[in-house]
Amino acid sequence: MQTCGAIHHWQRAAHGLEVVFEQGVMRLEAVAADIFRLRFQPQGEFAARRDWDVVQPQAGAEVQVFQTDAVLGLRSDALRVEIDPDSGALSFDGADGQPFAQDMGGPHWRCVSINEMPGLATVPDRELPPGPARIGLFLDKHMHPREGYFGVGQRSGRLDRRHQRLSNWTVDCACPGHAQAHDNMYQAHPCVMALRPGRAWGLFLHSTWYSDFDVGASQADSLRLFTLGGELDYYLLAGPTPAAVVEQLTRLTGRPALPPLWSLGYHQSRWSYADADNVQQIAAGFRRRNIPLDVIHLDIDYMHGYRVFTWDRDRFPHPEQTVARLRQQGIRTVVIVDPGVKNDTRTDYAVAEQGRAQGHFVTRPDGGLFTGYVWPGESLFPDFCRAATRRWWGDWHADLLAQGVAGIWCDMNEPAIVDRPFDTPGAREQPMALATRQGEAQAPALHAEVHNLYGHLMARATAAGLQRWRPQRRPWVLTRSAYTGIQSHAVTWMGDNRSCWEDLAMSLPQVSSMGLCGAPHTGVDIGGFFDDSWGELYARWMEIGSFYPFMRGHTATGTRPQEPWRFGAEVEAVARGAIELRYRLLPYLYTLAHLASRHGAPILRPLCYDFPDHPRFYTLEDQVMFGPQLMVAPVTAAGQDHRWVELPAGVWYDFWNGARVDPGPLMHPAPMGRIPLFVRGGSVLTLGNLRQSTTEPLSQLTLQVYPGIDAHWTLIEDAGEGWAYSQGHIAETPLAVSQTQGGTVVTLGQRRGAFQPAPRDMVLKLHLPVAPKGLMCDGRQVNDWRWEPAQRCLRWQWCDDGQARRLETV
Repeated sequence: MQTCGAIHHWQRAAHGLEVVFEQGVMRLEAVAADIFRLRFQPQGEFAARRDWDVVQPQAGAEVQVFQTDAVLGLRSDALRVEIDPDSGALSFDGADGQPFAQDMGGPHWRCVSINEMPGLATVPDRELPPGPARIGLFLDKHMHPREGYFGVGQRSGRLDRRHQRLSNWTVDCACPGHAQAHDNMYQAHPCVMALRPGRAWGLFLHSTWYSDFDVGASQADSLRLFTLGGELDYYLLAGPTPAAVVEQLTRLTGRPALPPLWSLGYHQSRWSYADADNVQQIAAGFRRRNIPLDVIHLDIDYMHGYRVFTWDRDRFPHPEQTVARLRQQGIRTVVIVDPGVKNDTRTDYAVAEQGRAQGHFVTRPDGGLFTGYVWPGESLFPDFCRAATRRWWGDWHADLLAQGVAGIWCDMNEPAIVDRPFDTPGAREQPMALATRQGEAQAPALHAEVHNLYGHLMARATAAGLQRWRPQRRPWVLTRSAYTGIQSHAVTWMGDNRSCWEDLAMSLPQVSSMGLCGAPHTGVDIGGFFDDSWGELYARWMEIGSFYPFMRGHTATGTRPQEPWRFGAEVEAVARGAIELRYRLLPYLYTLAHLASRHGAPILRPLCYDFPDHPRFYTLEDQVMFGPQLMVAPVTAAGQDHRWVELPAGVWYDFWNGARVDPGPLMHPAPMGRIPLFVRGGSVLTLGNLRQSTTEPLSQLTLQVYPGIDAHWTLIEDAGEGWAYSQGHIAETPLAVSQTQGGTVVTLGQRRGAFQPAPRDMVLKLHLPVAPKGLMCDGRQVNDWRWEPAQRCLRWQWCDDGQARRLETV
């Protein structure tokens, strides 16, 4: 193991300093006052920026360099770092002077073997390619004994990552479904959040090569960073709160895109709906049963022989008519597109012909076209590291958009490849060789460097194509594989799970961990993808699924159908109620989507995000917050009609009956159809009227006010589609709750922004322990309110004109 040794000399650099050691060079830069970047290169020459870099250019911050006999350091307004002159070890502290993220020593490195990295077990290479791919960089940071470690993207294990070794390398899981033993999965997010009372900080390992985090698995008090590629490069995020860490990460890697409103409704999918008639039957089933639905997904069988950008004209003879008929019912269509392009030389398949002629496909190290097997058989794979290829791929979506398709679902893009046709016994994974060259001729890259970006760049190319060909609408792309920063381009889901209680429970830390990595719009296949679901499991999954930021039911070919009515009348009623709750919550959810697009704030998040100073919540993963106002405690095991719930200190209300609930642990009723759902005191929860689709108008807006603490909230609305919101065509209504000696005061500020919602009724529901004596509006007595004992709430309805009002109970 080689180390950098002592400092030889140093010099000022832009927004930081550059330090030359006995061996190697370190560059420290304040890219912002609260974000420092560290780079260490043993050979002294830093890698050039790639055009696919997920980090957004930063302006840099003013810093002071200081030096004493003992340390060399750098200081901004929010962050301070000291460098040990004898070892190169760093120690950070914030404005409070408390140290964190302390190195246990300087960077160290050595040549490594492919056998040392279990995450690379499936690659065909027997050894790593010569050069930087064989140089492994290591850095050990001290783990505070009270810290929990969170994030690291898509995982199958616990919420707190302590005592785990986590690889960052995208793979299609070989065995059906997820398992707790799985390490790396479909996505790679080399970012971690550390949290202890009074301090949160984050680290983004800026490496697309194979990397891993050893979070105290090998040494209990050490967080070890490891990456291939011959250079250590990471961003230190100062926090000091979980919200600040996520804001800093998304400021760095891109804010989440604001999705169109329709995409927040319910999606129904299956591998596959057989033909156009079957799709229409599914749509009619939802409408006949009054179960809300906004989207139907078409899986691979809509294509002709699984050739991307084609339609099977026997199954879908008139695709534009099929899509239009759905749209007339308020249902949009999303279609799947895989990266594998059939290597078809016998038919007039323009995608393959153009790609070969224009050099858009990945080649082998010997220069021949790389091929592997996926659904269409022997296939070619676009080189998304080339800018021209990304544009070419994006442009191929034009016909799908012209036929009315609303969104694109990118699948199999880890990329998932096998060594023979799928219907041949013994098919095994056959990833691209690590030595495969990709990218521009003047700046080629090994597949070892860009593998983790393959699905990410496919989704980015797709979103850019949708934006070019349909600029008046917001692109909506769903992707299975991704890298940190995907939130700017696509929505994700957690891949091929199973119909079992373990995977239902696993979905909560999965989705909430993705939010901590800057990707708030995430979901899982409700009901499970592999295996047959059953009534109780499906009903409970639908209950929690109504709170996933992306809500889709999906299942595999050969399994029992999983539309809401397939399990009998009782389960159908539960599923209908869960989806109806989702649609009533859309005004609140859409506001959360706006906040995510502005600050990165997760939508579904673990309790430790909102209650970071309470370590008992660091490992509590079967309760989650849905935004700052709602706590959800789903049933995740069979045969339960009650469950233990832990409520943090403060005022809480039962959503279903409006009753106040004491904080602390309690056994709470959880009958099927009534998921334990709690509202934080001080909330103004905005609910809409029941709709079968987001194409129907929001004709009533209910403000459910829960007194307890003084609080503020802003309802954010816009047209739900298009880009006018970014030009000021938005409506923001500030809402406030306060307590006085005379009663509760609710203040509705005057609506701001150029967007004017359609006329609707406004309903105020003010939850109180006893009936008030009266209601005042702007100092005048209101006579047409009523007390609803069952809900413990005052109800008052009026026409919404967007004007400021002060409402007071007396």
